Amino acid sequence: MISFLAVTLLSSALGFGASSTNDVSGNWKGTLDVGAVKLRLVFKISKDATGALTAKMDSLDQGARDMPVDTVTFKDGTLRMELKTISGVYEGTLYKAGNKATGQWTQGAQSFPLTLDRGQGTASAPEAETLSPTDLAASKQAAEKLGGSWNGTLNTGVANLRLLVKISKAASGAATGTMDSLDQGAKDIPLSRITHKEGKVRFEVSGIGGTYEGTLATDGTTLSGQWHQGGQSMTLDFKKVASAPSK
Repeated sequence: MISFLAVTLLSSALGFGASSTNDVSGNWKGTLDVGAVKLRLVFKISKDATGALTAKMDSLDQGARDMPVDTVTFKDGTLRMELKTISGVYEGTLYKAGNKATGQWTQGAQSFPLTLDRGQGTASAPEAETLSPTDLAASKQAAEKLGGSWNGTLNTGVANLRLLVKISKAASGAATGTMDSLDQGAKDIPLSRITHKEGKVRFEVSGIGGTYEGTLATDGTTLSGQWHQGGQSMTLDFKKVASAPSK
């Protein structure tokens, strides 16, 4: 799975059975709960010119898009998809209405329940954050102080990863944002719990189990801090991208 530091991506009987339709084409969305991390997945299933099933998968919280699904089969009400590049397999049973599949995601020696719902489009909104009054105030301050784009390079000891963090203000006034890992092809990885308190900045990247803690310079153009992930900490500094001049 695309990740920093090799973080792996990790009823009733009447409700199941052969689907009322043999066409499973469409976008199927589900959330994989692996304990500390919840990963929103989208499987985009279609048919090729011969009528054979084909699919791609997005892992929204890890910024992975259009991962190739090597095999897709639907037989006797069972949907099975295999992604050899990450040793992952999904196998689920469709409800008779054909709009839900309940099954298991297996990767390596681990297996987790995964329910997929057929939906429109590929976007899947994350759950709204629940912030304490203190953190909400700090998040609103972050939106004011950090709004814009920030470039940084993470030296992992094995590779240098160019990162682009984009922070803006949500309707509530709180900070919202995403991160791109340009050298890994990961885009729009959601940030959460973005706060600014007395010059100290913090945000989480829960989809890859990462946290950033830094200090904002007095001129508001640089961040100096540490990236924490998988029990390791590495220096990570950001520089604000200059805004294009108004025309």
